[in-house]
Amino acid sequence: MTNLIDLITPTNLDLEREKFFASSHYNPTFHYTWQDREPNAEFEYFTKQNLWEAIKNQDHNDIMRSASRLFEVQIDADTLLEAKQVATTKGKTSSGSASEYIELMNRAFEYFDIKDIKVLMSEESGFNVRPKHEDKVILVSKHIHFEYFSMEGGVRHELVHVIRDKNSHFNHIKRVPNYLPTEEGLASWCQDNTNDDNGAAQHAIEYVGSSVGLSGSLRDIFDCMCELGMSPDLAWKRSSRHKFGFVDTALPGDILKPAMYYANEINVAKMSTAEKLRLFVGKISMTDLSTYPIYTGIWQPEKLIKYFNLI
Repeated sequence: MTNLIDLITPTNLDLEREKFFASSHYNPTFHYTWQDREPNAEFEYFTKQNLWEAIKNQDHNDIMRSASRLFEVQIDADTLLEAKQVATTKGKTSSGSASEYIELMNRAFEYFDIKDIKVLMSEESGFNVRPKHEDKVILVSKHIHFEYFSMEGGVRHELVHVIRDKNSHFNHIKRVPNYLPTEEGLASWCQDNTNDDNGAAQHAIEYVGSSVGLSGSLRDIFDCMCELGMSPDLAWKRSSRHKFGFVDTALPGDILKPAMYYANEINVAKMSTAEKLRLFVGKISMTDLSTYPIYTGIWQPEKLIKYFNLI
């Protein structure tokens, strides 16, 4: 199935990375599968259709408008000021490898008695971890970075996706069109709330990066991230994601998806323990909570509250 991630991930990332680091002035020109062929008939249009049309037309302003609606992100002055402060608040330095992360993920699956999902290493770059629920696979990039978050925090983040997916099937809840901002906000909060590493700082840097990308180039975002403390290698990886969907990255524009994590994490932080727990009933959004007055699911509430520290 063709999905939005496949459509907005450039096929020439590695080549453009080489050009980017070979010159202090070069901004990449990204290439995509949709430039060679139309997406297949199974592409999920629903709320993503406006964004897809904007990307096809390379209408930068329309891309940003559509992305803002889809990912529920508005860059506002107060949140930006707070994000800049969080971005420079450093925790413990983390370390790890893709193989160690996979081992830790498998231990978490044992804890939750999840037996039908495989965790596989991928040679691809451009992401850290990518769940593929339909295939019952979680892909872990060989090039995963732990510069700003720990393996433990990363595992908790992905477990939120898995548990909400499984509870959706258990509770016969159909995924709502706008589930993603809430899901990534909850996953990010669970990642950062249970660790004293730099996960919150990275999510904040991404928000700041989007504020730069709205009117700047990929290199402008890269320079900003380096100034905030990221290594050049990680800053490339993260700044390039802000321009996913764009062909000419020298022009203003930001896909805003990277800012979604911090923007929605701070909303989750304001919720009560009971409200956070109810978000685990399935792939719902915050606005659907009134439909689910109590938590129901495969796992007992106490197990989720303890593991994710839902307080």
